[in-house]
Amino acid sequence: MNVVPIPAWNDERVLPPVNGLHPVSMERSPYNVSLIALVERFATSLHRCKLLQGLLAFRKALHEAGVRSGFQWIDGSFSEDIETLEWRDPRDIDVVTFLDDHDRMLAKRVPQHLLDQQFVKRRFMVDSYWVDSTISMRDLICLSTYWYSLWSHRRSLQWKGFLEIDLDPALDDSAHDVLDAAACRLTQRANFGTPELHFKGLTND
Repeated sequence: MNVVPIPAWNDERVLPPVNGLHPVSMERSPYNVSLIALVERFATSLHRCKLLQGLLAFRKALHEAGVRSGFQWIDGSFSEDIETLEWRDPRDIDVVTFLDDHDRMLAKRVPQHLLDQQFVKRRFMVDSYWVDSTISMRDLICLSTYWYSLWSHRRSLQWKGFLEIDLDPALDDSAHDVLDAAACRLTQRANFGTPELHFKGLTND
């Protein structure tokens, strides 16, 4: 599937769930976007940079375990203008990782600590969930429908969109560079005294 631009906020300060001009077209959430576009769009504060740091570190841990085939849905307050809506920072990044695991090997490579939701949230600031393709087609459809239904609305029942990124690591190094540059600019703008923040040294223990 081809990547698309990340839509601008709508009047409700969330991503639009569909293209309002063509509401029955394929231009709808989840929007398949590049990892670099995700970083460029959402690295708008030092706190958001820290959350993106965690997402990239989580992906690195998966890649190092040999898990590179699949995609991730990105949602939660991170994908909303929550600073305007609720006058707060996003607390984490909600992620559902869909493993393309038809040979039934990838799921076995995921280290147990990366399957521990609480560990992943503490370590990477990612609220992580999993779906793998080894389950039956009926279960796969049910889980996909569940996550789409859950994530296409805020708790207020306001309809909204969310994003999809590929699990392939091809763009992760470039995304790190974009994130470092954004953090550097934000640090200088805030005059915190240190002109650079380097996020690549995060370990995966």
